[in-house]
Amino acid sequence: MFYRLLVFFFLFQSYTAISQAPGIVVQAGLTSMYSKDKTITKDGEMHYGWVVGADARLLDGDLYFIIGGQYINTSLRSSTAPEFFVKRDWKVMSGRCGIGFNILRLSESMVFRSKLIGCINFLIDAPSDGLGLEGYKNLNDSFLGAGTGLGFTIGSLDLDFEYQYGLINAYNKVPDSKFGSLTLLAGFHF
Repeated sequence: MFYRLLVFFFLFQSYTAISQAPGIVVQAGLTSMYSKDKTITKDGEMHYGWVVGADARLLDGDLYFIIGGQYINTSLRSSTAPEFFVKRDWKVMSGRCGIGFNILRLSESMVFRSKLIGCINFLIDAPSDGLGLEGYKNLNDSFLGAGTGLGFTIGSLDLDFEYQYGLINAYNKVPDSKFGSLTLLAGFHF
């Protein structure tokens, strides 16, 4: 029930933002997550997956507010091969809020952008025993991150590269179990 309310909240916020703002970006992409804890993410490995979401841009001009959400489907176990669509067993809903700003405006339809956002990531689904190792069985219901990124807009198309730095551990009572991520997104702005 909590997750249904959360999804409704983000959809309502996006609808409200559309009615008050110059646009919304619907996006999809690929993500690679990692942790400093070598039990969670082994050397040379990442947690690969995919992302879909939407961000509303509030206010017009070179500085604007961002509010949105993303659904992240990834793997709890790290791997060496970038298998973005195989064995996805960790599902996360991410709420995002922050500011975006234009770095360089080449024309009215071509802009280089950046952003500073805060993210709260809610666990939707994961293996019930976590990694199945002692101390790595209890995932937290949520964890925080701070993100930035670079983007390029040409007309209605957006291309973004984002980095999220983990602020709170994903595993209960496991130090250094914060997750960072690198994400490449393509979106349509309307």
